[in-house]
Amino acid sequence: MSPNLTLNMVLDIAQQYKNKYELSGDISGNLERAIRFYNEFDKVNGAVWLVTVKIEINDFYAENEYTIVISDREASVKYIIDPNGHVYSPELKK
Repeated sequence: MSPNLTLNMVLDIAQQYKNKYELSGDISGNLERAIRFYNEFDKVNGAVWLVTVKIEINDFYAENEYTIVISDREASVKYIIDPNGHVYSPELKK
């Protein structure tokens, strides 16, 4: 399957999302390592991009990163997988 989005487009979507919801962390400048394309992924209809965001080590987190899940078809963030492996959607938080 051929993706609709490019690495730079995915990076831009992820950065805009991080800024909008004031999320911490950094996306590596090595885009081939930080951003991966998959033909299918859990709970998303169609292909996705997974963007790894590195964060500071914290006693409350199992990992030092979280993942932004972006729909290739919709060119938008579907949800985040937090450092403990839980699905999180800051846009739904009220």
